[in-house]
Amino acid sequence: MAKKKSCQNVRVPRVLSVVERELYGWVDEEIFTQPSVIEAYALPELCREMRLTADRAVEGDYVLEAAGPSDRLPFRAQEDRVHFLWVYNELFTRLGVQLPFTDFQREVLSRCRVAASQLHLNGWGFLRTFERVCLHFRFRPSWRVFLYTYQLHAPPPGRGFMSFRAYQGRKLFDSFEESIQEFKWHYFKVLPLSDPLETLAFDFLQSLPVGVGKKSNFKCRWILDHSDANVGAFLDSLLKDMEK
Repeated sequence: MAKKKSCQNVRVPRVLSVVERELYGWVDEEIFTQPSVIEAYALPELCREMRLTADRAVEGDYVLEAAGPSDRLPFRAQEDRVHFLWVYNELFTRLGVQLPFTDFQREVLSRCRVAASQLHLNGWGFLRTFERVCLHFRFRPSWRVFLYTYQLHAPPPGRGFMSFRAYQGRKLFDSFEESIQEFKWHYFKVLPLSDPLETLAFDFLQSLPVGVGKKSNFKCRWILDHSDANVGAFLDSLLKDMEK
């Protein structure tokens, strides 16, 4: 595997704007002084070494992208850019997480309103361990049972990552590691790769001659209020207009 840079050698100050301070106030100040240590040249080798997806057939649905020099872990995608997900390398290499996230993982993250990158690696450890034990005993992993056992712990603003802590008397597992730090600088982007068929479908629908001054029946109300036969005849007429 390609060597990662030492965290001590690549610290780059990152001054935040007022807006960024408002958006990312939850983040530990240290995160903004450290870019990802995983560079673009290392991603192909990482892909070969880790099992990114449970089904090899869907590997082509994702593309990996290295963080840019000014990117930082909590930063969101700009509105005019494709949305992406920040993930830690160790999620795949050490904890066995795969894409897409399981229904159980998505449900817990959604219920807790936590992004994948906001959750400390030990929190992911509890998620994965609970899930694997349940599946071994042929229980369906339940977010209700998990959140009955663990509560989300949110540190004060600017103090770090979200984590899970067992309720008193309900502890099931020990932490994945008692002290784990450098994972927070081993991250990259995962972007969905557009399906060519979906792109073609959108381009076709957008090309239908239904703009202002053309066909006025391309409206939800008209289409839903009429029979399939009438709607079908109307749509066929659009194709004929395209062929002229």
